[in-house]
Amino acid sequence: MILINTSMATIFRGFNTVGRNKAPFTLSDEELIKRDLLNHFNTKRGERLMRPNFGSIIHDIIMNPLDAMTESDVREDIERIIESDSRVRLDDIRMLVEDHTIRCEVDISFNVLKTSDTLYLEFINEELV
Repeated sequence: MILINTSMATIFRGFNTVGRNKAPFTLSDEELIKRDLLNHFNTKRGERLMRPNFGSIIHDIIMNPLDAMTESDVREDIERIIESDSRVRLDDIRMLVEDHTIRCEVDISFNVLKTSDTLYLEFINEELV
């Protein structure tokens, strides 16, 4: 009988060139999932060809006054994006709204991997800075 230690096996594998100048360009497991989520947040909604619902509205509403309504819209968009990825579960969102910036700490759990991590997001209204 052959036993395979599946706890050390790579479950998710993908490709990424962000922040890398040379090979290897592969990511796996938690790093791949976090990169996929960050790509989703860094894409304006409607920007992807043939995928009008992909992306975040945060880039558009950052121009609005940073009040309770804008904060609620940001929170809802974060929840929508995290819930669209079946590999993760949203645990908590902490948000700090300052002059021209929204900073978020998003706690997520990786469903299959049984681990958790925090995504740090920052959205800046660069027209006002």
